[in-house]
Amino acid sequence: MTTETVHRWPLPAINGYSNDIDHFEHLFEVQATRWGLQEVELGSTGHGMISLWQSVAANKRLPHVLLAAGFHGDEPAGSWGLLNFLQHNSPLLLDKICLTFLPLVNFSGMRNGQRLTAGGRDMAKGYGVEPPASEEADLLQASLPLLKEAARDGLLCCGEALEAEHAWLYSWEPGGEPDAFSLTLRDELAECFPLHSDALLEGCRCREGIIHNYFDDSFAAWLVAEGAAVAARIKTPGKAPFEQRIFAHHMLTSAFISAVINRMS
Repeated sequence: MTTETVHRWPLPAINGYSNDIDHFEHLFEVQATRWGLQEVELGSTGHGMISLWQSVAANKRLPHVLLAAGFHGDEPAGSWGLLNFLQHNSPLLLDKICLTFLPLVNFSGMRNGQRLTAGGRDMAKGYGVEPPASEEADLLQASLPLLKEAARDGLLCCGEALEAEHAWLYSWEPGGEPDAFSLTLRDELAECFPLHSDALLEGCRCREGIIHNYFDDSFAAWLVAEGAAVAARIKTPGKAPFEQRIFAHHMLTSAFISAVINRMS
């Protein structure tokens, strides 16, 4: 029987490592308090409480955006990137947009520095199908009404490609070709890493850094099928320095929020 490789990266900012969930949760809760975010517990599979952290908008007509990360335990930069975004931005942003964070889902995988859950399940797959691919996916599917409202106007999933040296993104939006929304995100990603231009990635054709409107049983495609107006899934290259990947997810989060606000203005 083979043992899955453990992946973790030094994180000098905390004098620790990327899989230090306890430190991550403490820092995230500090920022949630500063931003006035409310915790909505979705449930636990015994490894950690999966929660949404939501802003409370007085104006319900504000754009609603869901920012998600931490589906694969060997892709921690997205979770730390969302934290970094909160640490370096102002809660005054919530005057313009209603934000919901889903910062970590695969607790056992991240703590172990491994892609799959402790039960050997891939949390990034198996949405919109029965039975769900994992207990964690089952919890998220049971929370569909909350997730649909949170992602009504946009969904961003922060992911990584562990063995890659180039970045790319998945995008979902109305129309057969990427429009200004996807292109803005692609150009922001290109400021951080070299992009795949034309390649077959994860079984999909990537053109100029974008895989457009590809529907499968992923979390993002599922919520788009359920009504999210636009969505993107960022894939940063695992071969790049860890802190660079964190910064990229921070910057892409900012770019995504701006793109949704501009799209609706």
